[in-house]
Amino acid sequence: MIDIKRKSRHAKKSTFALKLTPLIDMMTILLVFLLKSYSAEGQIVTVTQDLRLPESTADTRPRVTSVVAVTSEWILLDGRPISRVRRVLDSDRLLIPELSQELTRLRAISQGIGDMSNQMAGFQGNIAIQGDREITFDLLKRIMLTCGRIGYNNMLLTVLQRN
Repeated sequence: MIDIKRKSRHAKKSTFALKLTPLIDMMTILLVFLLKSYSAEGQIVTVTQDLRLPESTADTRPRVTSVVAVTSEWILLDGRPISRVRRVLDSDRLLIPELSQELTRLRAISQGIGDMSNQMAGFQGNIAIQGDREITFDLLKRIMLTCGRIGYNNMLLTVLQRN
């Protein structure tokens, strides 16, 4: 009789059954949340810490481009230091050679990508300029001239949107 009780205990082992309906509901809620929080409009512009951008009432959304940032000390291209502002202003030349060299390199990369892929646009001549509201027009003119000479003729000035 002892053997029969042992068999019945082992026969009554419960098996765990996974219910898929609550898991599918949870995944659907997560998917909807992620889709709602994802922004497909424009580019999130990263502003350098020591920049105070001018304000504007323009409604044009930013596009994905390379960024020339001008701080009080440095000229940066996509976050990399290119040249010191003081050195550029002390020079008699209107063209900034270091910036010209880096922009030429970026243009060659963009054209190469466009040549390899039919879906990619390649080089379009877009560049965004972030400048502190205190920079001089002479410096901005030199940067714009350098960008234009390389073929970056569609210059976008990054500003803060005024409410």
